[in-house]
Amino acid sequence: MKRKIYFLVSIIGLALIVVAFIRFVSSRGPKEGELRVDSYPTASVFLDNANIGNTPYRDKVISGEHELKLVPGTTSSRLVSWQGKVKIGQNLLTYVNATLSESELTTAVDVVWLEKITSKLSELSVTTAPDGATVSIDEVTKGVTPLTIQDISQGEHTVKISSPGFQTRSLTIRTTAGYRLIASLKLALSSGGATAEASPSALPAKTPILTQSSTQSASQLPDPKKPFVIIKETPTGFLRVREDASTTASESGRVNPGEKYSILDSKNGWYNISLGDNKTGWISGQYAQEIE
Repeated sequence: MKRKIYFLVSIIGLALIVVAFIRFVSSRGPKEGELRVDSYPTASVFLDNANIGNTPYRDKVISGEHELKLVPGTTSSRLVSWQGKVKIGQNLLTYVNATLSESELTTAVDVVWLEKITSKLSELSVTTAPDGATVSIDEVTKGVTPLTIQDISQGEHTVKISSPGFQTRSLTIRTTAGYRLIASLKLALSSGGATAEASPSALPAKTPILTQSSTQSASQLPDPKKPFVIIKETPTGFLRVREDASTTASESGRVNPGEKYSILDSKNGWYNISLGDNKTGWISGQYAQEIE
């Protein structure tokens, strides 16, 4: 009888050792977060000098600080590259949105990421280059950069960053209890007071990543003449309309998710749509659902 007891105890002890070993090995594995990169125009993505793909890019990356570089495609050789450091948190999302230009002064880059904090509150930190930009949250001015708000209500907010002589940036974010959302923006010099807008939402990687603006009013409008397209949700919250069926073609306008437009022509995965008032333009079929 004693032998059986000793045998059972030995088996249980061995099982506990195996479980502990598996947990130990698992804990030593790479800790990862999610990196998402969007850019206009399309660019090659380099992480720590290694080419990891092209924009739009989305994949798991080992957590920690990395050097990120965006190099415009060969068709956009006149545009300058951008390089900077990004932080990847374990099981968290880091989002980069860049508008590359012919000069570093007119290139705009938004880097948004989350950090776990000990507080149960939601925090927001906004920095800009250069400093001194005015920050408005939900149309209420909160101060100038660098700015930290240690008790911002949990949920979705619209953050607007403006500075004389620079393009205004508008971001849709979602704050989460127990996390500090950090938005670091490189502002671009303004050319005639143009306004650039982006809509990244930063959340833990295991939750829905993007929050799009409401499209209820657009969906309630009468359908246009068939065939037509319905604009899908996009990483930026809008879809660029171009003068030709190419990402290198000039931007002639923007359409929003949920809106519907008649199709005039199609080629190479692009749709030529009617915008009304005798205006037309091309949109990528990647973000459009055709209704015949």
